[in-house]
Parts: sequence; structure tokens; C-alpha cells
Amino acid sequence: MAKSRAPSAANAKAFLKKKALKQNTRSKAQAVEEKARKSGGYGKGMVSVWEVPKGGLEKSPAYLKMLTRCQLDKNGKPPRPEDRDGAPVKGGFPVSKYPPNLVVDGYRACWLPDDWAQVMKNTGPGGVYHGWMSPDGKFYYHRCGYPSAMEEVLGRKLTLADGMNGVVRSVRNSVRPGADKEFLRDSLTAAEKKRIAPSSEFHFAVVSARRATNESGQCDILRVEGLFKQVGVVPTWYVDGPSLEDYKKMGLKAKVGGKLTPARNMALDDAKKHGKVCVQVSDDISQWNYYDCERQNYKGEPDFKKANAAVRGVKKHVISPLAAAQFMLAKMRTDPEWPRLGGVFPTANVAMTLGLPEVGKSSFILGDFFVAEPSSPCRFDTEITLKEDYDYTCSHLKEHGSVFRSNRLFLQVKHSSNAGGAVASRDAQGEKEKQNIAILQRKWPGVFTLNKNRKDSDTEVRMTWSRYGKADKAQSVPVKAGQKAASGQNKTVAAKVRKTMLKSKQKPSIPLNAVIQCTGKAKADYVNKRCKRCDSKDVQTCLGMKYLDRNGTEKVYSMADLRYDLAGGSLKIKK
Repeated sequence: MAKSRAPSAANAKAFLKKKALKQNTRSKAQAVEEKARKSGGYGKGMVSVWEVPKGGLEKSPAYLKMLTRCQLDKNGKPPRPEDRDGAPVKGGFPVSKYPPNLVVDGYRACWLPDDWAQVMKNTGPGGVYHGWMSPDGKFYYHRCGYPSAMEEVLGRKLTLADGMNGVVRSVRNSVRPGADKEFLRDSLTAAEKKRIAPSSEFHFAVVSARRATNESGQCDILRVEGLFKQVGVVPTWYVDGPSLEDYKKMGLKAKVGGKLTPARNMALDDAKKHGKVCVQVSDDISQWNYYDCERQNYKGEPDFKKANAAVRGVKKHVISPLAAAQFMLAKMRTDPEWPRLGGVFPTANVAMTLGLPEVGKSSFILGDFFVAEPSSPCRFDTEITLKEDYDYTCSHLKEHGSVFRSNRLFLQVKHSSNAGGAVASRDAQGEKEKQNIAILQRKWPGVFTLNKNRKDSDTEVRMTWSRYGKADKAQSVPVKAGQKAASGQNKTVAAKVRKTMLKSKQKPSIPLNAVIQCTGKAKADYVNKRCKRCDSKDVQTCLGMKYLDRNGTEKVYSMADLRYDLAGGSLKIKK
């Protein structure tokens, strides 16, 4: 009898216990600090790192706050000071000799040199102060801005190059030893385990741009690199030309990939050249999570309350990107349909997926992390600058008949808050996204509709592959069971549908880089106004712009509008 993979009460109990421990730890830390402040702490404004806290260090505000910044064991105990992220990476002042009013932190600044420690101390008024311990045993309050601050004393500015090893080391707590092996053992069948490919069969490509010049971006980059490094993988970073040296200075294997879609295609071509499976990764992923759960029945549920509660009882695997790729490829190659493209669920909302099949065969494959077989000829459309992964998914569905999307594998990503990358390619009004949506709707008729459930519904789409090429068939008039159609109705409607589809297939394509000229011949004032806005612009720029129709309603200029204006002589293509 197959073992049930439904959410378990034991898992839910353990989850709630861990959650309660975290909440209690935070509450206790806040209460102790508030009490210490209220009582006046040491009773003075300044206190030495050598003064023992009242009641001992482990009952002090600094120690309790440290607990909120560490992974605790089941008994609520933190890692040893030497094993916390704040400890020196190598060298440094011996932790055993630290003053009695200092606690090694559970976090570490991304610019902190290897032989320095990040620490916390109890203040005179009863609060907590974050600082740093030098290799010679001196405590520093500030990074810069004071004569006695770190940078002023060292005589130079501290950068991420100084803290690179510390950032890479911090990922050790993300994936525990043996986690990948346990995941692949538990989540694959005997047949699928035979298909597990070694890391040498993959070409890991990280697509990035303009993120190696700011501290936040550098931290994200090194975290991704560290997640690969701990499983013995060296990914190739496909970056923009002007930033190449900045990426190389960080010790990365980097090459110029150009803009987004050309970089993606270059990675696919490089993988195929060496006969390897291409795995493309975004530069801001902090974690890969797999929720091991069979499909649940939530039919009739009005909301996600039941599903959200069930998530607590699902076994969760935190894994490396290598294990995630091995899992998907093994599944794909064992599947009778042999999909050539595999990916993850596009959001981090686990509750949304427990009622879905574990695998989606015609679902959207997110560009942030996907696995592509070298045998597939599919490539990204370089005319598309955003939402390129939607088009790539459709290309695979048309070419190979299916894709493989795991509805139990999730990513933790920053996405929209990131500087550089795809965010820099967007504009505040969403015009570029609308232009790309227009291209998608032209290329894949019937598949893409605006997502009315989203706040930004004019720049977000739904993908329904089953409607590909069926948009015009929706014009047919259904006849109720037992009712005869009006004389000639079905034949007439069918003829209209065939005629419409035939005309749509015969329409010549209009190059997106074609420049439009307004002729001033439009009879309607609203048409003349929108045509003037298109004058001397290329097609891609015009698609997606807003205009007012004859009733004063705001509309989005589409390919259909362009064809109408060209056919009526209001616009023409410049030769």
C-alpha cells in the first residue's frame, strides 16, 4: 500500500511548536529590553564591554535579542558562538576571550572583513547596541563617520569584497547537510532515481545585469553563488557588457550575454554546444523549497483557510538548486510525453497549489528557474523584452506538446524590489509590458487574456494554452439540447467563423520596427488624435499606448487598431 503524503498532524504540531518558540523568544526579548530600559539599565549613559550584565549575560537584553536572530534547536538553544554568522570567518580575536558584555550575533554585515566579528552589547540605559570586534580585540561602535570608526582607523572604505567569504558562508544554514540526498530519496520513484543526472550534465546559467555595482545586489549575487558553491557547482553568469568587470571582481565566472532574451538564448546555445541540460537561474533567489504533498480536495471551499492550515502539516524540503534541477530532469525523462522544459510554481503561495495536480503539463514556466533539454530547438523571441518566459513556454507547448511544471516546488525571490535586471526594463506606466502583451496576443491568439483579478490588470495576463487558435470559434452560437437550430443558423455561423479564421491567417505581419506616418485623413476626430500620437514612431512603441474612443473611454492601442487605421488610410508605413 502506497504511503500517504497528505498533511500530517505531527508535522503541523511541530510547525506550530517551532512558530510558538520563535514568537515567545521575540516577546521575551522585547519584554526584557523594555524592563531594562524602564529600570535604567546600568544606571548610566555609557557602560564598558567589560562590565557583567545584571543577572548574567544569558538573561541580558543583548543575549535574548541574539536568540531572535539565530536558528534555534528544538530546545531553544542557539548555535555555539563560533558557529554563528557573526563569528570571524577565519582568524580574528578568540571568541573565548571576548569581554563579558559582548554576544556574537546571528547576522553578519556583507562588508565585514573575514577576521572581524559582528557582536551585540548591552547599553548603559538598558538597550542593545550592534557593533564589531576587531582582530586585536577592540570593540567598534561605527563603520564610518567618526575618527574612531572602522573605516577611519583602517584608512580605507570597506566593500563587499571584504565580506565576500562571510556572505558565502552564511548560506550554510540554508541547506543542511544531507538535505538533498533525503529529498531525492523521498520524492522520486525507483524508476526516476535511475534518471538522476550528475552535476556535470548540467550547464547552470545565472542571467543578471547591473547588479554588481550596489551592495544589496552584490549580497544577492553572492548568496546565489554560495548556494551553488556548497554543492560543488560553478555557474556561468551572463551579464551586460558594462558590468562585466564588476562581476569578475567578485570572483564569478562571467561573460557578456547582452540584453535579457539574447543572454537567455546564448545560455541555451552554450549548453547545447556541450551536450548539457541548460538550467537558467535568476540572480535574486535565496531559497528553493519543495512541499511533499499529494493533491488535496478543497472542492466547495470559499477561501484558502483550510489550505493554509494544511500547509503547516506538509513536509518541507529546503534544497540546493542542483537538487531541484536533478529532481525536475529525472521527472521529465521518465514522463511518457518527455517534456523538454521544466519549471516551478510562479508564486510563493503554497496554499494555492495543494488542490492542484502535482504537475502541470500545459502551465506557464517561470523564467526565474527552469530546466531545458538540449534537444529542443525552442529559443526566446528577441522581439520580446518582458514576459519572454510566457512566449518560451508557448513555443515548447507547440513544438513538444507539453511542459513539466512542479506545483510543489517554490522559490524565495526579491523580484520587483531589485535594482537593475528586468525591473530596470519596466516603466512606471507599464507601457513596455503592454507592448509585449500585444505581441503575445498576436503570436498566440486566444492564449493570453488580461488578469482582471490583479490590481495592475492591464499589465498582467492569464495563460490558457487550451484556447490556442480557438479565439474566433467563441463567435459560434450554441444550440440547447433538444432544440433545433434556426433555418441555416449553424451553417451560416460556421461559415462566418471559417471566413474570419481564414482572413486572420491571411493577414500580413507588420514588423515591430516599422515606422508609422500619420496621413491626417481620418474622418473621426478620436481616430485622428490617436494617429497623430503614432506619427514617426515605430510599431512596438505605439502598441500599448492609451487613447480615448468616441465615447471618451480610455482604451489601449492594439494591433487590431493599427490594422484598422492602416486600412482606412489614416496611417501608412514609411518606406
